[in-house]
Amino acid sequence: MHMKSKFYPLLLAPILFLASCTKWLPNSQQDVVGSWQIVSIQQQTPNGSQQVYSDYQNGTFYFSNNGNAQYSDQIGQMNGTWRLVPHSQDGTNSLELRLYDYHNSDAIEWEFYTVDMTGNRIVGYMNRNGYDYRYEFRRY
Repeated sequence: MHMKSKFYPLLLAPILFLASCTKWLPNSQQDVVGSWQIVSIQQQTPNGSQQVYSDYQNGTFYFSNNGNAQYSDQIGQMNGTWRLVPHSQDGTNSLELRLYDYHNSDAIEWEFYTVDMTGNRIVGYMNRNGYDYRYEFRRY
């Protein structure tokens, strides 16, 4: 009986240690918060990739910490939401972005099936019309 009581603190110590270290892990949601611009879009084709252009490269995307999103350029502004979805099976994240300008009937409904986030760069991959696209965003 005396041996059992010494054993439990030994089991509890690693759990407490790991729990105290979680604050050092990067918070993916926080990595997205801020202002971003699209710097590159590539369409992946069977023959390789080719650079494509979008009017949305002229403006700035803003992702707030409460899930609200905004896009603005010289023409106007769109408002909506963003959501980062973690995939525990493979450790990746997907990103959903929905922005609307009801006055001009404009909308962005993007679903990046995976995103890579490193410092001031987000690279997102989506599939549209049977093609894969690679979007690169830089922190503004």
